[in-house]
Amino acid sequence: MKKRKIVSLMLAVVCMLSLVLTGCSGSKKTDSSNTVNTKDSTAVSTAEDTKNTSDTSGNTQAGIDHSTPLTLEVYDVAANYQGTQSGWFAKVVKDKFNLELNIIAPQASGDGEALYQTRTAAGKLGDIILLDNSPLQDCIKAGLIADISSEVQSSTNLSQYYEQYKTFNTGLEGNSEGKIYGLPCQITNTSPTTYSEDTVAISPMLPWDYYTEIGAPELKNLDDLLDALEQIQKAHPTNETGDPSYAISLWPDWDKGGTQITMETATQLTKTYGYEVDGSIMLGNTGDMKEVTDDDGAYYKMLHFFFEANQRGLVDPDSGTQNWDTACNKMKNKQVLLFWYNWQRGFWNTPERANEKNAYIYAPVADMNFYQPSDYYFGDGRALAIGSHMEGNDRARAIEFLDWLTSPEGLEYIHTGIPDWSYTKGDDGKYTLTENGLYGLMENRPVPDEWGGGGFDDGNSKINQWPLHAVSINPNTGETYVYNYWASYLEANKTTMTKEWSEKYGAENQVKYLEGTGQLKPIPNVNIILPSDTTDIALIRSQCATLICDTSWRMVFASSEDEFKSMWADMKTQLDGLDWAQLVEFDKAKYQKVVDARAAATK
Repeated sequence: MKKRKIVSLMLAVVCMLSLVLTGCSGSKKTDSSNTVNTKDSTAVSTAEDTKNTSDTSGNTQAGIDHSTPLTLEVYDVAANYQGTQSGWFAKVVKDKFNLELNIIAPQASGDGEALYQTRTAAGKLGDIILLDNSPLQDCIKAGLIADISSEVQSSTNLSQYYEQYKTFNTGLEGNSEGKIYGLPCQITNTSPTTYSEDTVAISPMLPWDYYTEIGAPELKNLDDLLDALEQIQKAHPTNETGDPSYAISLWPDWDKGGTQITMETATQLTKTYGYEVDGSIMLGNTGDMKEVTDDDGAYYKMLHFFFEANQRGLVDPDSGTQNWDTACNKMKNKQVLLFWYNWQRGFWNTPERANEKNAYIYAPVADMNFYQPSDYYFGDGRALAIGSHMEGNDRARAIEFLDWLTSPEGLEYIHTGIPDWSYTKGDDGKYTLTENGLYGLMENRPVPDEWGGGGFDDGNSKINQWPLHAVSINPNTGETYVYNYWASYLEANKTTMTKEWSEKYGAENQVKYLEGTGQLKPIPNVNIILPSDTTDIALIRSQCATLICDTSWRMVFASSEDEFKSMWADMKTQLDGLDWAQLVEFDKAKYQKVVDARAAATK
């Protein structure tokens, strides 16, 4: 890689450090024995230093004893990493609170459902618990979740979002009083109807250099997109180091789990055609519902897109067996030509590359119609909670940690990075990204010893879900926590690539473009507690999930169109024998509550 100059640091294309909710999570352990030297927070080097300290901006609170080391078990459905948090974030938490975090990750356990059942049966899911809404409801009923209403109201930072928390918790069954059990994740301090970002969550993105090399052809539909990908792959069958490149690379380890019954990568792409897959149904951006198995539906359409891509030799042959980490590494090496998650750009895009046009950017497809909720003002469908077994000082320390995570200081660590390493503070109080801020996650850059050493990505917080969304406004700067909306960044982000893109498409950014073409009309983001599966429904769902996921993968790699269609038809027949209709009826009734809530929000 060329030697980078300081002037290029400001020219980043979106790297979205904190939005990689499901990004690469390494398993390396790093040294956390050194004392953190922070500029704006109290560095804590001994147990005695941590006893009964206090302030009002996110540091340790009065009356809490920190003299004894405490390991908090964090049961976390969002985590991709299992084990003790290590590296720089571990050092911050250790030095500040004398805490260690032991992450218990169903996604990384091998059998997440068995782990959940075992721990709930034992009566202790975790000290800090992060769950999807429905399991949260179940665990509250089972007495595994603590009522933390008084602690939230008396906390420095959590109390600022009390009304949002109360709105969410009032929706819990039997909780009309609005006692606080769960702290909904990714809430914002914007408004219920605001969409703050300049990209949608899911959309096709191509390397601008490769796309313009073939003339940046107009893409009317998915067939045109495949034509463009085929031209690009033929012109660039390998990356610069000779590794094979493919238009599409998939991974199976995100499939199934919870209410998910479909192939995850195809599931996400349905959002480019106006639908979100929710269990056995697809919820449309106009409030309509279709079964996942609809022959004219978006899920079938995306499976056929992958099938057609494979027929053209555009799908990575490792797709059916590789895990996310392997696929992620290929993205970091420009071995994958099509991105669709907006945060994937952070694996490759840099200012230097954007000025060379060697970066990923939205490629408009005319017939797409995007399913995009507004900001997560009331939360994103997951919540943080405290285990009901937690008492006394240990409970106070767990609450204190969550309060700090919700403070500007805590949010800066998780969304923005390491002070004076990831970013600098100007005389005007605003922040400017550094080279380490741009490249730290992508290259897993080594951090200074005073921050614990090790790689930045290795030491990044493994909780992987946040109290406040990164587009929330940081009161310390008046700007968002995530850097790609900072004034300094926006001014410097006028790269060759973005200038050419804006000139070609006549819009400042993707969202402005899609609003202009009528392809984007954000829907109200509601966060309501939905009914959990009954025992019978859970069994039906599990059986259907196995059948649908297995069939979906076989369809992608089918030898012919006839075989593809035959597999789909056979799957539907088998689903009928698994009480599919009963599952669909349950899910339609369940998600009608979402439709009704959205309709109410627009009145």
